Formats: sequence, structure tokens, C-alpha cells
Amino acid sequence: MTRTRLLRRLAALAVVGAIAVTTAACSAGVQGGPRIVFSSFGDAVTQPVGVQLAGLEPGHPAVVDVRVATSAGAFSSRAVYAVPPDGRVRLWSQEPMTAPYPRADGSGLLWSLTGPSFSQQQLEAQWVYHGLDARYTVEQDGRPVASRVLHRAALAAGTSDRDVLGSDLIGAGDPEASGFAPTARIGALVEGVPTPVDLRPGVILVDGDDGGASGAFAARLMAASGFAVFVLPAFVPEGRIAGSAALSVETFDAALSWFSELPIVDEDRIFVYGTGRASSLALWFASHEPGRIHGAFAASGPTALQCTSEAGSPLLIEHGLPLPCANPERTIAGTDILPLQRIPGPLVLACGTADRLLPTACDWQRAGEQARGQKDGDAFLYLDGAGHDITTPPVLPIGLSDLPPATAQATEDARTSFWTLVLAKLEGSVRP
Repeated sequence: MTRTRLLRRLAALAVVGAIAVTTAACSAGVQGGPRIVFSSFGDAVTQPVGVQLAGLEPGHPAVVDVRVATSAGAFSSRAVYAVPPDGRVRLWSQEPMTAPYPRADGSGLLWSLTGPSFSQQQLEAQWVYHGLDARYTVEQDGRPVASRVLHRAALAAGTSDRDVLGSDLIGAGDPEASGFAPTARIGALVEGVPTPVDLRPGVILVDGDDGGASGAFAARLMAASGFAVFVLPAFVPEGRIAGSAALSVETFDAALSWFSELPIVDEDRIFVYGTGRASSLALWFASHEPGRIHGAFAASGPTALQCTSEAGSPLLIEHGLPLPCANPERTIAGTDILPLQRIPGPLVLACGTADRLLPTACDWQRAGEQARGQKDGDAFLYLDGAGHDITTPPVLPIGLSDLPPATAQATEDARTSFWTLVLAKLEGSVRP
């Protein structure tokens, strides 16, 4: 089953509360006694899970505790549920009495895990490369009555990656690559394992350097779904002040030439995906390379090329000169919106109405939608109550712990909606 179908099943789960695939129960008690039943659609860390508690004492609240051990310490989450007369609690359809989320949510105790403070590098190391064993424990009247471990495979499972060097791009013959040092790291190629045998859409992921960057997570999810991804850092080289070095048009063009020649990539179905502050860069490339870029995905960002500061620090340079960018203090009405109408294929944009990092995100998106006009295959998501970090794949406990419970859950729902569309558009672009 593809990741797209899995995420669609999650959306169906939220609406009808239906669990389709139920594994055999395993509990601390005898059959018919207190037990935990997991209903899952796969074991990957981003895939949904339904949790049911059965055989409990009616009328006595059930405390559900989840713990995950990591090299830096334990992550945990907890919720309390009322137990109805039949002794069953279905987390996907029953609201908790107390929890880090206000509404029913089968996977809520996973994405709401909290623990040690992690850097971006530590987050990627833990949630991309390490699987996890989540121990669920149920207590009633102050004593444990059932326990069970849920295994989640690493996000990197079923994928491979390698550095893309200047020598790779030079070998592709694009004149724009002639100035690269052969040993310079340009980006990374992330692919599915085993390698697909047919031509498939590819994605160039322009990755930001701010805390909202989710490139490592997004790239692995798309690669595990069968789509090659070129992760291209927007701000290079490493070690410089964040936002101080702009990506060049020449670097993108050379990367695109090399990527389009890969034997698994359909050169007529290449998408760009922008994370964090790089979302507007992805939209710029898509709208300025309509003959080479098919479609684009971005969330929670402006639909204009803004400078990184009021002083005019550029995001993008061409032939060593900065491209015009807008002062971020200017109003939307006074800023040139990118020519999104040029993008030939699907455009998927998303914003949250409770975005605290960019409160005007949905206003920028409306301006972009107006500039784009009506085109088949597009999707513009205005996600009620969601925060800024929408592009991180669902179920991962990243970027949610500092949000109010309702905002955190709305953002998690937004991630599911956004990723359902992203993977569906990629699947729908596979040519016979």
C-alpha cells in the first residue's frame, strides 16, 4: 500500500472512526481481561495507528501513559479517558478527559510525545534514522492493568542517500556547473530502496536553514513512496550566519540538469518543494522555469520573493548579483507576487490560520491564489487553527510541543491533509 493511500485512510479514520486492519491483542492480563489493541496501516514512524483499550473496569478512569527511550533521554505523553459501560475506550473516536490534545485522536499520544530539548541535527538523527519502541501502559485505580509495545520503523527505512558533489554536476555537462569545486557538497540525493524500475516524477527540495526546515523528514517520506528527491540547501556554505548566503540560480539550474538525467526521473514531471523560509524560493524556481519544472509544493510562506532583512539581504543571486526582493516590512498589496500562473502542473499551497511565526501566511496564500487563477489540479489549503510547521510529515513529535493543545492538534491534522495531497499529486503524475 502506498504512503498516499495510507494517509487517505487516516483521513477516513478521522471522519468515520473506522479501523480496518486490527492486529491480534496482546496484554498483561488473560484473554478477555484488560488489554491494548493496536490497529495499524504499517509500521513506519509516519503512519497512523488506532489504539483501543478493552476489558477495563467501567466507570473507573483509565490513565494511558506512553514512553519512548532515546539516547538523550525518555520521551513521554499521557492522557486520561472515561471508561464506558462496555469497558472499551477507542482513542480514535473518544475525547479524552485530559490530554495534550482536546479531540479524539488515535495517534495523539505519539505526535504529542515530549522529552529532552533537541537541536535540528538531533531531531533528524532520532526521527529519521532511529526506529522507536513506544510502550503503552494503562492504569486504573492507581495500578497498571495492561501494557504493550508498539514498534515504529525509522523514517529512513526503505530509502538510501548519498552526497551530490560538484563533480557530479560537472559531469552532467551543464555550463552552469563549470565553476563548482569537484569536491564541494552541493546537496543530497535520497531514493527509495529497491530502486523503481519505471520512470517516476522527481522532486527538488529546497531546504531552509531555520527551525521550520523539515527537508530531512519530507525527503525520506517522498523517497519511501518511490520518488527520488534532490535536497538542495538554500543557504550555503555551512558555518555561515543563518540566512547570510543566498542560493544561486546557477546552482539550481546545474542541479536540475543533473537530476533530470537520472534514469529513474521523468524529466517532464519534476516538482519543487520548499521548506521553512525557502518556500518562496521553490515557488520562484517553479514560476521561472516552466519548461523544466512541472509543479510545486509549499506551505506557510510568502508568495513573493522577500529579502531576509529590512536591509535588503537577498535570498537569491544570479551571476553574482542579487535578484530583486521585497522588504519584509512592506505590505502584501505593495509587493510583487510571484507569477505562479506560469507553473504548468499542480500547485499545492497550505497555510494555518493560527500561524504565529508568519501571521500573514494565509493572506500571502490568497494573493498567490489570485495571481495563479483557476487551474485544474491545484489545491490551496486554509487550515483552521493550524500553526506554522505544516510541512513536517504527520505523527512525528516535532514542532508541536510549544503550541496550545488545540493548535497542536489542528497542525497535526493540517500535516495529514497537506501530505495526503502532496503524495497524491506525485502519484497522479506518474505516466503510463
